[in-house]
Amino acid sequence: MARVKKGGLFFSLFVWIGVVLVTLFYGLLVMPFVLFRASHIIHWYATMWGRTLLKLSFSRVTVMGKEKIYREGPVIFLSNHQSMFDIGVFYHILDVAVQFRWMAKASLFKIPIVGWAMKAGGYIPVERDDRRKALQSMFNAADQIRQGKSVIIFPEGTRGTPEGKLLKFKKGGFILAKKANVTLQPVTIWGAHEIMPPQRDKRLQRLNRGHIQVTVHDPISPEEYQDLSVDQLSDLIRAKIEESTALEGISGG
Repeated sequence: MARVKKGGLFFSLFVWIGVVLVTLFYGLLVMPFVLFRASHIIHWYATMWGRTLLKLSFSRVTVMGKEKIYREGPVIFLSNHQSMFDIGVFYHILDVAVQFRWMAKASLFKIPIVGWAMKAGGYIPVERDDRRKALQSMFNAADQIRQGKSVIIFPEGTRGTPEGKLLKFKKGGFILAKKANVTLQPVTIWGAHEIMPPQRDKRLQRLNRGHIQVTVHDPISPEEYQDLSVDQLSDLIRAKIEESTALEGISGG
């Protein structure tokens, strides 16, 4: 049976209109809580938003190792990045009780409604254009993580190749991990790249219905990586993300 069912123009148009309407709907609902910076309630609305977006794609999600999700304290989830729908995947696999936050480009926090909600929800801005500011933002993020925030990081920094292969990992996430000194949890996503393949020749990005497989790997305690260098820690996490035998072709070589 085929993994992906090709979506045509009308299906794609339906999904994109749905994405806009759902975003506006939850954005307006959350505004009163943004004013009072009720971060836990904002997180709940964000979870409902992300799960709804995933459902709009009419794609199936299979999760392996969900019972391994670390719940004893703050954790840094490190995952490969395949498409916009990776966001919905994390909202799908992590219970509302897991109060995680996203690290996002600082420029996104300037977007009306969305940016306001991100700031009030406790999301962590990351400066990318200025190296000194970027490093300082990592240190600020590490402080927040030690105080109890769990975060999700895509070490590639952007989406992988059209075939789903991993790009080279950037060092920032691992500098943050060493500084925060909390439990790390690698996660592998496979199949999301087939739902939203790059299509530069089309004005409207076509979407497909597919099957996303997620593998949650064993958590890695600070004691297990405290003696590793940033590069060695990057190699360890990359190996964990690549080790799922069910996910063919993920290695970037």
